[in-house]
Amino acid sequence: MLRKLKVSVDEEGNFLLPAQTRRLLHLTPGMTLVVEEGDQGALRLRVQSKETILEEKEGVWVARVKAWGDLTNVVRHERDRRVLDLLRQTGL
Repeated sequence: MLRKLKVSVDEEGNFLLPAQTRRLLHLTPGMTLVVEEGDQGALRLRVQSKETILEEKEGVWVARVKAWGDLTNVVRHERDRRVLDLLRQTGL
């Protein structure tokens, strides 16, 4: 169902949504809304379902994630495996 809602923009560029509209749309503090440009200059406002995990740092895309546990042993194991592979390839 398409609905039209009137939204105000204040002097600082913030969107002002009336409380009734926020309740109708089930918007809660902390949600991220994304404004997308549509056809013929139309704008679409949607709730971002998940936080973006990719970000660009110094020209490289990196994932911003939280580890499920301690990665110290995982990193050590992977490093050891790669060293052994290199040693095998060089015949040492």
